[in-house]
Amino acid sequence: MLEYFIVIGIALLSSGIGGVIASRHLVVVILSIEIMLIAASLLAVSLYGYSNSATILPLLFVIWAIAAIDVIALVVFYRYLSRFKMDLNVTKLSHLKER
Repeated sequence: MLEYFIVIGIALLSSGIGGVIASRHLVVVILSIEIMLIAASLLAVSLYGYSNSATILPLLFVIWAIAAIDVIALVVFYRYLSRFKMDLNVTKLSHLKER
């Protein structure tokens, strides 16, 4: 049963990496990072259920905290960039230095 969760976690991780590599849109990149964090969370929960070890729980909370910070950063960047009518292309974010 653990093998199924590992396969699903690896599939989610690879799709997240593919999204980061293929897209240059800020929202898509951050959502792909969220998919990778979901994969890490899925693997941590499945390992916790398999081993019943309490040492995995702090790792799980760290993953969830990083995911929450990532969503907050997405909202802040999106609002800032849309206020100044800037492009959300990651390669063009060097315009932030001029403001």
